[in-house]
Amino acid sequence: MECNSCLSNETIQSINLDSNNICQFCKIHDEMEKEYPLNENSEKRLFEIAEKIKKDGINSKYDCVVGVSGGRDSTFLLYYIKRILNLRPLAVHYDNGFDSDTSVSNILNICQKLNVDLETNVADWQTFKKITKSFFLAGVSDPDTPTDVGIFKTMYQTAFREKIKYVFNGHSFRTEGIEPLDWTYMDGKYIQEIHKKYGDGALTQFDNFYIRDIIKYKIIAGIKTILPLNYINYSHDSVEKILKDEVNWSYYGGHHHESLLTKFVVSSYLPKKFNIDRRLTSYSAMVRANLVSKSDAKKILNEKPILKKDEINLQEYILDKLDLSKDEFENIMKMKNKNFRNFKTYYNIFKYFKLPVKILYKLNFIPKLLYLRYFG
Repeated sequence: MECNSCLSNETIQSINLDSNNICQFCKIHDEMEKEYPLNENSEKRLFEIAEKIKKDGINSKYDCVVGVSGGRDSTFLLYYIKRILNLRPLAVHYDNGFDSDTSVSNILNICQKLNVDLETNVADWQTFKKITKSFFLAGVSDPDTPTDVGIFKTMYQTAFREKIKYVFNGHSFRTEGIEPLDWTYMDGKYIQEIHKKYGDGALTQFDNFYIRDIIKYKIIAGIKTILPLNYINYSHDSVEKILKDEVNWSYYGGHHHESLLTKFVVSSYLPKKFNIDRRLTSYSAMVRANLVSKSDAKKILNEKPILKKDEINLQEYILDKLDLSKDEFENIMKMKNKNFRNFKTYYNIFKYFKLPVKILYKLNFIPKLLYLRYFG
């Protein structure tokens, strides 16, 4: 079972093919193309948005917040915002204890080269370790969700504190695509429930993101999310050359490998336990956007994500850091696979409030892709 247009297949449990064998993710992509067409006016729209941001932040030291991980997308985003849009960003980073040396170097290099202030939120290690360990013990497919939530909360609480109205996101639907909810799901209730069942200790030292935070940051404070990469021609090869030449950026070896935890999750844990290759969503997106041919993308996906020796060493490092024994991990790999649908989450609440959520997206308080991912 495979989509006629992209690479989406039966490894995505929720795949839904129509009578023409076209998947729901291709249809979401088409909706996004209508919203963000690449033409002579697309980048002009982005510059108009930037001018409004400058006016709104004229009395502030910073006019936007940008999350940086040291990866290609967030690094280029910061470069584009500062050098091309001429905005005054505050860079923020969430340190979960798993940053690679390369990612740290990339973050410091670009902030120094561009003279951008950097604020790092260091997670309380004992709390973060217990939460992440509980996700592995739960046998779910998204053990890096606590990291994603930590990044999200860090950006918005920083913007709120500094009275900044705009948060920039480095996602591009043409290169990153749409992650199935069954693969990666993110909400504060989900983290709370898994930690309650499989973890220990309180969550008071973790920057969780609850519905009250959505109301606080989005509705009351009016903080908007901007995704500039949707407005421009964006290809990995050309971007990497710019970053290497101008800000001394270094590649870290693979898709999302800037984080050692995520490297282990996407390159070893998910393929072995769930038969999930998260590169599938990225290459499917690039096929839809005509950035790579379907046949070439398939050849790339047929290659093993990381070398066997690297995989073994990385697994030992992750297990030791999380205080997971080899026996515990072997049991995790054998246990029944689960995802967010096996736990209490905000998902049903989100579905019930579809209309208010749609209004928030129409007002640019939440990205259209996020809305389509849940309701498309």
